[in-house]
This record gives sequence, structure tokens and C-alpha cells, in this order.
Amino acid sequence: MAALVRDDLLQRVLLSPTGDGCDELHVLTGYASAQFALFHILELREQLGRDVAVRLNIGMTGEEGLELSAHQGFLGAISALSGDWLRVSYAPHGVSDHTKLYVWNWSGLPTIAWFGSANYTAHGFGLSGTRRESMIRVEPESAWSTMESATAGFISATDESLFSRVHVYEADAPEQRRQVLAPTRLARPPLGTLDSVDLPLVQTTKRPGEVHNAGAGLNWGQRGSRRRSEAYIPVPAAVARSGFFPPRGLPFAAHTDDGATLFLIVAQDGDKALHSVPDNGAIGRWFRRRLGLADTAFVQTEDLERYGSTHVTFSALADGSYFMDFEPH
Repeated sequence: MAALVRDDLLQRVLLSPTGDGCDELHVLTGYASAQFALFHILELREQLGRDVAVRLNIGMTGEEGLELSAHQGFLGAISALSGDWLRVSYAPHGVSDHTKLYVWNWSGLPTIAWFGSANYTAHGFGLSGTRRESMIRVEPESAWSTMESATAGFISATDESLFSRVHVYEADAPEQRRQVLAPTRLARPPLGTLDSVDLPLVQTTKRPGEVHNAGAGLNWGQRGSRRRSEAYIPVPAAVARSGFFPPRGLPFAAHTDDGATLFLIVAQDGDKALHSVPDNGAIGRWFRRRLGLADTAFVQTEDLERYGSTHVTFSALADGSYFMDFEPH
């Protein structure tokens, strides 16, 4: 008889099965986050040296709806991974499924399955918070049959009919939801309504107000054999100590004011920088395009001054993602 497992769930449920040859994970979960999906796939990539496919089905969207920022996060993660490594589907109106079922396949055959209480989130698998969860190994073929039956009517995140079949909304306040009826960019949060920090894109100590030299900041990749588009956003020590951003190495979605979604991580000694993942050139290309520069250009102080801003503002959203504002001031 299988034993109930409460410790090291990330390794046992989401990582170790690849050692038995499993190459595709199907998930049915009440709740999920794009940040955790990206973290999981990148962690598998680092351990295995190859990609593993995740097919994610979220069961509570039919009852509770789907916040626009969360949906855009999933689309951003699908795009960032490039290739068919992440598929996301939502329960439609009238369907409510709180099941947490994980079925690993090997060459299309159900091989290992887990059932229990852990949602497909950082909280569920012990990367943040102190919540305890339990999982147990179950018979794979029966679990696969349940998976197929339960998700048969789910709607793909990329389906054109999504907005008519899933209640997508923006939250103006905790109890105020506005339905979104068609694809749209995330609205800029009203000033003063959310926790926010301003991060400088220029030096603040040695040469205050000047853009960083080659090998730092927006010009991080402008040296040696690095890709010229690579960049990072400096994080002042006070912000790094505040806990405003997630722990180092855990990706988070940054929805930008021009409708893009980037995934960033806290990195470097002292948590002093934000990098983009899985491609650290993504953040550099994004800033250069906003500044009207070529993807590989050296960013000058004059470029930021001409644009009208030398900092970027991050606002924390309710779903764990962030709004990233780089507008002239």
C-alpha cells in the first residue's frame, strides 16, 4: 500500500519521475501560477539538459473566473519557453474541479501518478510560505482515465473563443471585478493603490545619473563574448532587503505598460539585480526597443534622457505578478 508523503514534494512529485524515463506531465489542479510553471520547466531543463512537456489544466476557473493578469502570465510563459513545452487549459463556465492530480507519461503511456492536496503553485510545493501538503502515489492508468475525463471540455489558453467560455476579469478592488470580453493589455494600476518601488536604470553612487558602463545595468552584455542585448535592472539594497520581490531564483511575471509580459528573477550577490528568464537578452531587447535603439546597441545616458525616464516602476499585483511601468515622466 502506498504511503502518504508530506516532505520534499517538489523532488518526489515534479522532478524525480524523469529519472524513470517520464517525458510529459499532465496536471489537473484547482489553482496554478505561470511563475511556478516556468520555474518547474526551467528546473527540469537545468537538471536534465533537455525540456520536458507540461500539460496544465486549471479546474477552478469555471467557478471563480480567471484574472486577466494570470491569463497573460500563462501566455507569456508559453511564449518565453518557445516550443510546445507548456500548454494551459481552463475549466469553462459551470465547471468546478478542485482535484490535484499529477500523471507522468513515458512515450504517451501513463507511468507514475500522484494525487493529494498540493496545487501547482510555489505555496503548494513548499517554495514559499509554511503551508503543509500531502500527496500519495496512485495507480497510473486509473489516474489517466480520470484526467482525460475531467479535462475533456477544458478551454485552451490560446483558444479564440476563450473570452466567451471563461469569465475573464480585471479586479479594480478586492470586491470589484470588471469582465473582460476580448484580448486586451492589462490596465495600468491607479497611482497609490498598490505597493510599488522605483528602480534606477542609471548609477546612483559613483556617477549618479549616468548610465552604467559596459558589463553592468542595461549594458551588461556589452563586453567580451556575451550577447550585446543582455541587461539587468539594478535593485537597491533597501529594496532587496524589503522582501518586495520573490526569493532569489523564483521567476515572477512582469506585465509591461506596452502589453508585453516578461519573466524576471532576483539574481546576483546581495540580490542586487533583476534578470529575465529563460533568455537574459529579453529584458535588454525590450528596453532598447522602447528607447528606439537596435537590439545590440550600447545604451547611452542621452538615450534615457531623450526618452524621458531614468527609472522603472514595479507595482505588486494580487496574483503574485507585477506591473512594470517605463513611461516618460
